[in-house]
Amino acid sequence: MKKHLLTATILLVSALLLTACSGSSRRVVASGWAGLAADETQVYLAYHNFVYAVDPADGSERWRYPKEANPALTFYAPPAVTTDGQVIIGGYNHNLYALDAESGRENWVFPIPEGRFIGGPLVTEAGIFAAATDGKVYAVTPEGKQLWSPFATEKEIWAAPVSDPDCECLYIASMDHRVYALDARGGQLLWKTDDLGGAIVSSPAMDDGSLYVGTFGRQVIALDAGDGTEKWRFDTQEWVWGTPALDENNLYVGDLSGTLYALNKADGSLLWQVQPGGAIVDEPLVTAEGIYFTTEDGLVVSVTPEGSIRWQQTLDGHTYTAPLAFEEMILVATDQPVALLAALDSNGVGKWVFADTKE
Repeated sequence: MKKHLLTATILLVSALLLTACSGSSRRVVASGWAGLAADETQVYLAYHNFVYAVDPADGSERWRYPKEANPALTFYAPPAVTTDGQVIIGGYNHNLYALDAESGRENWVFPIPEGRFIGGPLVTEAGIFAAATDGKVYAVTPEGKQLWSPFATEKEIWAAPVSDPDCECLYIASMDHRVYALDARGGQLLWKTDDLGGAIVSSPAMDDGSLYVGTFGRQVIALDAGDGTEKWRFDTQEWVWGTPALDENNLYVGDLSGTLYALNKADGSLLWQVQPGGAIVDEPLVTAEGIYFTTEDGLVVSVTPEGSIRWQQTLDGHTYTAPLAFEEMILVATDQPVALLAALDSNGVGKWVFADTKE
């Protein structure tokens, strides 16, 4: 199994977390995976020292934040865009940032005492919610003011919260092996699961009153969103790092063995599986044409809904980030400055590449 590079990344992040928790004065610069998001007009890429706004027409840079690299400031998390034109992004330096989407200007900074942001923020009508490595969930207004006191789990949180607007609920997956449901209006605990048997580092997927999570216990687990009771479990070959993806009837999830599984959402039964390359680290992308996913060794794969591989495309560098659909393109982030973001059409043909020539 080709996962030595991913293992090195996991160990690096774990070392950084331990350093932060121990209060050590030794500074280590974090370097890991990219975060990717888009609104109707542009694409946002967060990687290493910068957040970039990229023109989707040709891959040119519109702005970057900060304008010059700051060794103390690094980014892992995908940004989120608000309806009032702000890009919200968590930094690895204990700060949550709001940037003007048009110019990249800093609007506000919300600091936290101890934790760092690895997962992306969640933007809803009720507020902005972000979880950190101190095991706490933070709630702020669009102006950067605290909404309610942080809610604490028992261990680190690496995953973004997800929400259910119908009940104004937040769902939080923690490395303490549990999923929590909170009231988005006040942060009160509604329910939490029993120990699910493994750390959870990605967000739950939600659909039709069910939550679906992958764990380091080598399982995918379906939960009732109303009370957290378990519906079914499916055993995978290796750790599940990424969020499952859903369509009307099925669930798609990858593991660190490089296997993509298609499961029936109702009962967790296996429909098919493929294993074309290295470790699958993030969420697959489901479109009308089929399923797209990336592997650690730079492979972009397109699979039909029936499980046949349509095409494979190899990019320079390593791909730890979920692909993103933008209009007719599939966007894929890598860890290489010469090809930080690649745009492919639905047949795998390259359209443009965004490179950071200033880095």
